[in-house]
Amino acid sequence: MMNWYKKANMGYRKPGDICWFEYHCNESPESCDADLWYRSHQKVKVVKLDAKGYGKTKIERGENGHPAVYIIQFDDGFSKGAFEDELVDSPKEFYRPDPPEKL
Repeated sequence: MMNWYKKANMGYRKPGDICWFEYHCNESPESCDADLWYRSHQKVKVVKLDAKGYGKTKIERGENGHPAVYIIQFDDGFSKGAFEDELVDSPKEFYRPDPPEKL
């Protein structure tokens, strides 16, 4: 198993990669990204790298405040942009609570 430091330093994800999504912004039905929040903790497919960010590694990009941005797609067909820290390899990496049911 890959240690956390090596995993955190990995390069960019590739189109077609499957990972888990965890929303990390305004957790509210009034959020402009509420559709992402309600889909938190679901599997997604990486469609494309939308913005590379600033730094050679995921850690550097996070420290610089310029993470990579990916276009992701959910099983229901919904697509939107997500920051790289919101894409993880396992539900064990989630640290936010499950979202409520959409009203």
